[in-house]
Amino acid sequence: MKGIFKGKKEMKLPTAPPNISMSMTSVDVINGLTGRPSGLPPKSRNEAVLHAKQIAALNAAAKKKVETDKKRRKEEAEHERNVCKQVGEWENDIFPQWDGVKDSKRVRKLWLEGVPEKVRADLWRLAIGNSLQITPDLYNIFRQRGVAVREAMRKGIARTAEEEAEQTALESIDIDLPRTFPSFQFFQEGPLMESLASILEAYVQYRPDVGYAQGMSYVVAMMLLHMNADDVFISLANLLHQSHLLSFFRVVPQEIGVYLRVYDLAFSDALPALYSHFTSIGLHPQFYVYDWFITVFSKSLPINIACCIWDLFLMHPCWLYKSALGLLLHFEKDLVGGSFDACFHLLTHLPKDIDQARLLNLIKSVRLSRKKYESIHKKACAMDNSCFIPMA
Repeated sequence: MKGIFKGKKEMKLPTAPPNISMSMTSVDVINGLTGRPSGLPPKSRNEAVLHAKQIAALNAAAKKKVETDKKRRKEEAEHERNVCKQVGEWENDIFPQWDGVKDSKRVRKLWLEGVPEKVRADLWRLAIGNSLQITPDLYNIFRQRGVAVREAMRKGIARTAEEEAEQTALESIDIDLPRTFPSFQFFQEGPLMESLASILEAYVQYRPDVGYAQGMSYVVAMMLLHMNADDVFISLANLLHQSHLLSFFRVVPQEIGVYLRVYDLAFSDALPALYSHFTSIGLHPQFYVYDWFITVFSKSLPINIACCIWDLFLMHPCWLYKSALGLLLHFEKDLVGGSFDACFHLLTHLPKDIDQARLLNLIKSVRLSRKKYESIHKKACAMDNSCFIPMA
């Protein structure tokens, strides 16, 4: 380096100033911290003080960020330990003796704390059960029949009214597949899309009286995100058999009316002021709840939130209604006093940036116990529910 500057006066580089108390007010001291390079006029007192404050603020912000990051890493590590502990409880203590402990307070408490992703497939499969005694072999039989129907459709063969109905169902499936979770590329092409189509086609063969209905693809896709195809078909058949979904997919107005009446009664009890407002503007349950219920919120909510609601719903059907009322609580300030159009648009086009933790806490805060739900359901069954005929 000396050779480069040979014959020239070496530039003296500034050295870092010593630690100086910010309580000192000398302009020279402040310039020592925030001053300009030599050769330039010194800063004015006001400018130097301002820059010193800015540097202090930057240092404070940097220190706060370090502390925040450290706290976040600690919380993440603690969360990871808790999740590992929960996974161990589910896999080692609960699943092996499921039938004997599934209704215990301990299991309910753990369930409400949040289901780890790692155990969700096993929990859903066990929670739904298999009272219909369906086997993977039976699924393969119906899947092959679906393949045969598709081949006949390709060749333009339809000999009976039943075969024509099956082909119509397959045509509807083909239309709905690209519209199912359209933002997920793996449902638009590849193995998951093929599994989704195969399961829906097999169900058409298994229950030709039900066939295929819009919304069913979302239910199957939700389960495919966590389970293999065999388990999804078995769980689909059992879930539809034992829940509100069969009535919705078969479009039985009287039965759908009962479920909507249950919601209406729970709504009037939990949120009387908002219920009164909705009644005054003519916003009835069938205008917005129908789409929530027919896919168990899979189509209406972000996938991570929908999964959590599925966890709760599979614990007990009362959580379907608690989830709907929790959504109303979440948007209550926007809904109270809103017009029909504003409220209808909000509830049928839910925002994608919903605060998951807040929503789940609100859902859990809704006072609708299992016992109260059963009482309301019994009351709804005895009422005239023709006013809840779904929208066409």
